Amino acid sequence: MNHPVDDEHYVLDVVGAQYGLPGGGLHVYFTGDLLHPPMVHDPDVWADGRRWRQGAADHIAAIAELAELRAGERVLDVGCGLGGPARLLVRGYGVSVTSVTNSSAHAQTARRLNERAADWRSAITVVLADCQRELPAGPFDAALSVNMLYQVADHRSMFAKVFANLAPGGRFVVDDWMLTPQAGQDDVDALVAHFQYPHFARTQTIEDDLLAAGFPPAEEIRDLGHVGRSLMAEHFEQQVTNHFAPQIITDWPGDPDLRPGRSAYGRLMVEQFVAAVNLTLRLYRDRRMTYRRLMVRKPA
Repeated sequence: MNHPVDDEHYVLDVVGAQYGLPGGGLHVYFTGDLLHPPMVHDPDVWADGRRWRQGAADHIAAIAELAELRAGERVLDVGCGLGGPARLLVRGYGVSVTSVTNSSAHAQTARRLNERAADWRSAITVVLADCQRELPAGPFDAALSVNMLYQVADHRSMFAKVFANLAPGGRFVVDDWMLTPQAGQDDVDALVAHFQYPHFARTQTIEDDLLAAGFPPAEEIRDLGHVGRSLMAEHFEQQVTNHFAPQIITDWPGDPDLRPGRSAYGRLMVEQFVAAVNLTLRLYRDRRMTYRRLMVRKPA
């Protein structure tokens, strides 16, 4: 494969690096990995930050069930992060996974984590690539894309690459936050201010983009926006403030005014993270954003 241009967004992650997970950022506190988000309708999960990792794992399990994963199958994970979903899928479903990322920080961390267990080491391959330009050669029995499209400028190109590398009858599950027709440019600008990337999927175009890549209409579409409007809205800020913030602030004390020049500041990071997620919660509430999971199947 050609050498892709590395996305250096995660390279200078000192927060994840402190826990041996460079590229994980604050997610290492929430789920111990780069698993996100726990979009599960489980009040016990959302009301207890100690269970957010399990909620995120349950989220991946729901994707796996929709993708109809079976032991021995080959799975392509596009936008793998630190490889947490791949490790869950190998252990929970007996599949092999090719994990793709355009971040050298994520690739290096994922490979190191995969070395910790024989099954991960033998069943997971991590590939550094730009999913819009090329993907590892298949055929794959299934492909997954979890919460990453906002970083991909050309969704149709990515979907076409997935389609080309799926076996006939192969399943593709897209699981992502998406803007609705009610969202405007001001909403996109607000999101970019927090999340840096503007390429959010849209509910009114996602199926057209998949059709353009060669897929038939979606076999199933599940809308999880109600989680953002209910349990997540009710518990998110309280759990971050009460359960996670004390440790984050202890690990990264001070503030830019009193202790300038430090690599990170816990209280500032927590405030910025809460503000970012509260923005998405307002968008969920106003029906300008939702969370959707779609499954399409390559014709046999």
